Formats: sequence, C-alpha cells, structure tokens
Amino acid sequence: MMTKVWMYSVRASKDPDNIRCVVPWRVDESLVFFGPCKKRIRERLRGRFLGADRNHAAMTEDLFIVGVNGANLERVRKVVWWGRLSEVMTFAEAAGRLRGERFRKLRDHPVSPLHVRPLVESGRLIGYEHVSKEHIRCGEWVSDLVSNSERQNVHVDGRRLMLRHGSPWEAFDRDCCMLLENRFFALGQGIEFDEEALDILRDAQPGRPGIDSYAVFGLTANGQANGLRGTFLELAGELAERFVAWLEDRPTEGATHRRDGCYGPTKTRCTWPIFQGCRHLNVARAHAAPEVSENARK
Repeated sequence: MMTKVWMYSVRASKDPDNIRCVVPWRVDESLVFFGPCKKRIRERLRGRFLGADRNHAAMTEDLFIVGVNGANLERVRKVVWWGRLSEVMTFAEAAGRLRGERFRKLRDHPVSPLHVRPLVESGRLIGYEHVSKEHIRCGEWVSDLVSNSERQNVHVDGRRLMLRHGSPWEAFDRDCCMLLENRFFALGQGIEFDEEALDILRDAQPGRPGIDSYAVFGLTANGQANGLRGTFLELAGELAERFVAWLEDRPTEGATHRRDGCYGPTKTRCTWPIFQGCRHLNVARAHAAPEVSENARK
C-alpha cells in the first residue's frame, strides 16, 4: 500500500520549537488528537474513510501528517510535529470513544479541541452543541462541521447547530476528527530542514520557485513564502517514503520522539513554555502526558 505524507503549516503557532495552540493536541507521548482546523484535510479524510453508515475507521495504511510552524519575522521554519494516522471518526464518535483518565484533560480544558458534543434524540444525531472556547469567535466552530451554514438542512441556534431534515452525513459535511500515533511533538526543539529534506520537497513541487529552509512550500506570485493557506502538500510513494525516513533519522531534543518502534524521552528535559496563542490562554500544561496512562479505548 502506497505511503503518503500530508504536510501543512500550523498557522496558529509561529514558534518553530513549541506548538502554542490546541490543534494538534498531544494526548500523551504516544497519541495526538486532531480536531478542528485544516478543513481540507478533514474533508478529504471524511470522504475517503467515513460514510453514512460508518462513523469510525481504523487505519491500515501508512498516511502521515506533518506540521511546520507558521510564518514569523525571524524567518525560521521547522517541523513541529508529525504522526501516523491511526483512526478517523466523527466528533460524535469521538465524544463517546475518548473517555477515561487518558482523555480527561482533552475533554475538560476550556479551549478543548474536542469542542462540540453530539445532541441525540431517540438514538439519532440531531445536532451539535459547542462546549469549548476553541473557535468561539464569530461562530467559527460552525464551519468546522459544515461548509455552508446557510444550507436548508441545518440551522444555528445560539451555540447549537441543529439538523432540520435529511441525514447527519449529508448535513454535517465536515464532521471529522482523528487520532494519530505521536511520532514527534516539539516541546522545546523543532526539526530543522536540511538540504536532504529540501531536495525531497523540490522533487515533490516541480516548478515551484524559491523553495528553501524557510519557504518550504516555495514562493507565492508576490514573492512571499507560501503558507499553503487552506490546503496542504501531498507526497506519495517513493517521495513520501524518503521524507518519512528523513524524519525518523532526525536527532531531536526537548520532545518525545518515536524511533525504532518505541517511544522515549530525548536527551534534554523539556520545560513547558507559556502558551501565547489561541486567545492567550495557558494550555501548555494541558498537553502534558497524564500521570496515569490508561488506554481508554481498550
């Protein structure tokens, strides 16, 4: 089965050495939750792996998601996290599955990326209620679930998005979140792009001008570093395998890094930074691994 890498810019976090937002969310050293944001990625996963009668799918193929930090005045760009996709599900399914001590901080944090809860009537999903401060501004949370809130089959009622008619599959056309095996999550040091990585990215983006260690997606028409706003770069086959091999071979500090089939701390001890994004709340502590690690899904 063909290996794929989907690479994108974590626009909400400009720091090249720490993730300062709640998407992605580090559940613990082995697991990452990816909820709202990156609508195109979630739409693609939803269309491929979910369906009207399928709210959850376990992955058997090698699909990796790689995030680089957003644009910054210092012009420093690094890989700040990457992981292998393990499960895709609706937010309603996530609300039921992601329970127990392992997911307590994810669920309870005021800016939780598990930011909606299902509304069920007679065993049928009839809507969602927004329960977090994540994407609360201007009702941004609505667009995490639907591509057009003006459509006839849904309506917004305060912090509720309700189904008027039809099926939830048709109405909530962005209803998708995911779990990933945590391969790397920057907690004090990101992964720098060297010439080997840039050669792979140039091969993956033929004709794209200006690819360098900062403009990893090349330049826009006006000469600015391309942030791939609203989209992502896909590597497949040999290019994806080369890039994953490069990532796995990177020495890392200040993070938990999965290598050779196991997880373990790196050489330096991480000190948690003060969170500066996502409405200036300190969520860094919420990303720490729980004191008692329990697999709530087993």
